[in-house]
Amino acid sequence: MKLIIYSQDDLAGSNIARIIVNSHRFHAPDEYYYGSQIYRKKDVVLFGTHSTVRDLTELPFEPEVCIVASRHKSESGKPALTCHPTGNFGQAEMGGRPHTLQQTDSRYLRESLMLLEEKRREYDLDYEVTREVTHHGPTDLPFPLLFVEVGSTRKQWCDEVACNAVAEVIADLVFKPVTEKPSAIGFGGPHYAPNFNLVSRNYAVGHIMPKHAAENITKTMVQEMIEKTTPRPTLAAVDWKGLKGKDKSTLIEVIDELGINWSKTSDLK
Repeated sequence: MKLIIYSQDDLAGSNIARIIVNSHRFHAPDEYYYGSQIYRKKDVVLFGTHSTVRDLTELPFEPEVCIVASRHKSESGKPALTCHPTGNFGQAEMGGRPHTLQQTDSRYLRESLMLLEEKRREYDLDYEVTREVTHHGPTDLPFPLLFVEVGSTRKQWCDEVACNAVAEVIADLVFKPVTEKPSAIGFGGPHYAPNFNLVSRNYAVGHIMPKHAAENITKTMVQEMIEKTTPRPTLAAVDWKGLKGKDKSTLIEVIDELGINWSKTSDLK
């Protein structure tokens, strides 16, 4: 089975979920999660949580993948359609545990990014499409999870066209097969990972550790990135200009010790 969840306190997530339920004719059996109606269609389950999704540590399902319909919030306020895996390379400031990553699926992340761009063009949306690096909780759910989002202010969270576009992306993710590409993890660059957007044309990139988190490059954390990305990565993509020299040296030493191949993002686009 596949799972779609959202926080009932999340305006964009609630709008996206409503559109999915109505457009795809989910049915509502007499089934609830802490008072929240559970919706079903085929092997897909959808419901809202009362708490923020970032703080979840358990759910009553064990899906193949969990897609979180969510709002994206940023200081810039720029309209954006985003996707990302979750986890904390350092301290846990927004849910989850410190130095712990949530399981994710690189194929679904790549498919999300490709579909978001496709819908942006189809609906002529004046939104930026990008993936983000790994950040915030949850970190402890026993299945792959990723966020698919509309941002970055209340205006966009209430934009029916944008929310409909993301609803269609999520529906495609759970009802259609995803494209198989070589699985990878990423290192370096800024939060909005522009070079990894380009790499994603040919590679399915799971967890990404950005430049600002590079102090956490250790054998243990890189192993965590590998083990928490499905399918198991065979490649580390490195944004070479997006890392400091000392961090590059540490990273290559760790990657070589772990026996995983690596390439610069500039060679993978």
